[in-house]
Amino acid sequence: MTTYKDIHGTKVEVRTDDPANPVNGQVWYNSGTLKGHKVNPSGAWSTGGNINTTRYVPGGGGSQTAGIMFGGQPGGGTSADQTELYNGTSWTEVNDINTARERISSAANSQTAALGSGGTVYPGATDKNLTELWNGTSWTEVGDLNTTGTGQFGIGTTTAAINAGGGSPPDMNKCESWNGTAWTEVNNLGTGRKDNESGGAGTSTAGIIAGGNNGSNYANTEYWDGT
Repeated sequence: MTTYKDIHGTKVEVRTDDPANPVNGQVWYNSGTLKGHKVNPSGAWSTGGNINTTRYVPGGGGSQTAGIMFGGQPGGGTSADQTELYNGTSWTEVNDINTARERISSAANSQTAALGSGGTVYPGATDKNLTELWNGTSWTEVGDLNTTGTGQFGIGTTTAAINAGGGSPPDMNKCESWNGTAWTEVNNLGTGRKDNESGGAGTSTAGIIAGGNNGSNYANTEYWDGT
């Protein structure tokens, strides 16, 4: 389960007063009187440090102060294998994924625990069923997906995840469940969706997927209840 610290990089503060200048999204517990948080719906985007390797369709996740990015397409028809970590200011290149690829399904991603499965290898546009696990230092190849695909929708944790959709016809509605060791094919999506063309979030027992494309755009939303 994702915690406040996973998202924001710090724990909830326990204080005897309120902070003088709380930042957007900050949560604290004032032991004297109350719990509090600050939300500013009028917030703005600001520029952070550039990644070291320019690319698109990578895997990634983490928080604003502890992010991870891996794989992708830097251009020139060759997939990337670089992994980079973000500390809130700059990116640092660390150990590469074992198989360079793009459109990797990303689940449970933090700087210390990430799961990347499927994806496409260029040159050759070869879809893969590989799964790799990040432990904060290096990637290890673990159990393969049952269905080769690319750009699947991924949610969950490194021990309980869902991989669904993506790939190529007729397999764009496939769904698989991860138990930390192996993938098991479970009930299909109601609507098949192309690679990287839908959005979703949640856990392995309570997920949501919406939008997408299969020759035409979809507005469909589906919920996953673990079965």
